Amino acid sequence: MTLLKTTINNIKTIQKQYNKAVASKLQGCGSLIDILSDYMAIKNTCTPEKLKKAAIITCADHGVAALNVSAYPQKATMDMTRNYLISKGAVANAMTNFSCADMSVVDMGIAGDMSDVPNLLNKKIALGTNNFTTGPAMTHEQAIQALETGITMAEEAIANGYNCFLLGEMGIGNTTASAAIASCICNISPEKATGRGTNISDKRLENKIAIVKKALAVNAPDSNDGIDILSKIGGFEFGCLSGIILGAASHSCLVILDGFNTAAAALIAQALCPASTHYLMPSHLAGEPAHKASLQKLGLEPYIDLKLQLSETAGSSVIARFIDLSIDLFTQDQPINIDSDYQNNKLASNNITLNKNIMELCQKRLDNLTKPVNSLGKFEEIALYLSGALDKVQPTFADVKINKIKLLPYILNISHCLKKPIENISIAEQVGLILIDGSLHMLNDMKTFAEAAVAIANDGPGAQKQNYN
Repeated sequence: MTLLKTTINNIKTIQKQYNKAVASKLQGCGSLIDILSDYMAIKNTCTPEKLKKAAIITCADHGVAALNVSAYPQKATMDMTRNYLISKGAVANAMTNFSCADMSVVDMGIAGDMSDVPNLLNKKIALGTNNFTTGPAMTHEQAIQALETGITMAEEAIANGYNCFLLGEMGIGNTTASAAIASCICNISPEKATGRGTNISDKRLENKIAIVKKALAVNAPDSNDGIDILSKIGGFEFGCLSGIILGAASHSCLVILDGFNTAAAALIAQALCPASTHYLMPSHLAGEPAHKASLQKLGLEPYIDLKLQLSETAGSSVIARFIDLSIDLFTQDQPINIDSDYQNNKLASNNITLNKNIMELCQKRLDNLTKPVNSLGKFEEIALYLSGALDKVQPTFADVKINKIKLLPYILNISHCLKKPIENISIAEQVGLILIDGSLHMLNDMKTFAEAAVAIANDGPGAQKQNYN
């Protein structure tokens, strides 16, 4: 029996349900109750174990990138992979620093020689996929190879003590593949499945939609056959992520999804083994239009709304930190209670005068960090506000702590991004500070395009805002 079949056969069905013990201990903790309940169901335990987090970033190129579906040139895949491991200035670096996860980066099919990059796991299947508007993206055998690579990576991580996986990916053109996958599996039109990805222009979006339509018409993937979908309209990095999901599920380990691309990988895993979805946790609702339908197909509902538009563990890192917090609260001696005074007497909003000049400088830095413009949503809003409130282009978490009393109304307001509200002032403060910590890791740990030597946008708003100055 093949590794893929053996792995699928080992995945058990579980039931996630409302945990009365968690609800009783964490009264007033809103979505934290659901997050911890789901985690304990996945681990089948009444005493949750601490997370040991493995963040895996899979990288590969797509033949369809030659058809101008992104705001960035294809070389950005190579540039960003080097950024992860040499400059260490990408979103994934900042967010794994924030979540205390150990990050691995794997070359599943980058279209170039990456032998000079230290610590890059070389699992290259080919120099990118084929252009799927003229035929399948890869062979059936290559699809299985990608899946089994992911399974093996998950098993190796679990053998080393990891019990939680944060998924991320990099590959110019991959949201085109995700749109095709979601359109096929979720039975939605290419127009509704296809979004702006790296923040492309209207003209390029029209082209992208037409390409998704053509890919589906040319290949006619079977929506019930995960390998057929992956081979015809997927990518090598998607196959690896799907394999990680299957491998983790076979050992009852948690996988926290990130943005739209990781959801597309989960859809493929679901098509191969429906029970694999039981070991998934969502994070945020991304800006891509098909992300909501994808999560609904997976039976998942996001816990937070951060307006994120990329999949480099930004959302999954937040959920991992929330699990850490929830475990700490659950295992402490005293239960948490609803704070009626906080509910009835919400603190007044800040009357802090913001330094607009400092904020302009902060905005320029945010626009030129190695990511698409405005792709980090709420994190960028938080960083911008704090720069103006604290008169520093790059404020630190220590600055926030020193000024916590002054900033408290703002800190508490940040917790409202959770789907279910926090009803305890102390917990709301801790949630707000976690999100601020993530935002400031982004602002201070990331590198600019110039610092990391990464290609800038050539389309959409990024083409006007990003530069090497």
